[in-house]
Amino acid sequence: MTRTSTSITAEEIENTFERCPACGTYAVKITDSHYCDNRFTSSLTDTERNQRIAGDPYPGDETVAIVDQFVGDAFAYHELDADNHTLCTLHTDNPLAYCTRTEAQDDQYAPCQLCQRLRQKREAER
Repeated sequence: MTRTSTSITAEEIENTFERCPACGTYAVKITDSHYCDNRFTSSLTDTERNQRIAGDPYPGDETVAIVDQFVGDAFAYHELDADNHTLCTLHTDNPLAYCTRTEAQDDQYAPCQLCQRLRQKREAER
């Protein structure tokens, strides 16, 4: 059979590709080519993210860390200790990028809640 059109039908797309429920990436069904690390996906709504950003009590010029990644939906910035390590037990193969809290917030990153609880606990113990 010779195909005269190069257009792909919706049925062909549905039979060939699947969409990752965690990050929305499309991948070929039979290859298992997509490995999504859903630890870096967000279920926050824009309203919830904006509430967390507005509720951050720490100075905007402090340095924080974000996961430097091209894929996924990383959404949190992390508090740092004196050695520039994150306060939480963040495990990632991606490098960290450093910026001010204000810059992270302007890019719609919200504070890591675990980092903030750990910081508050450390400050209360002093």
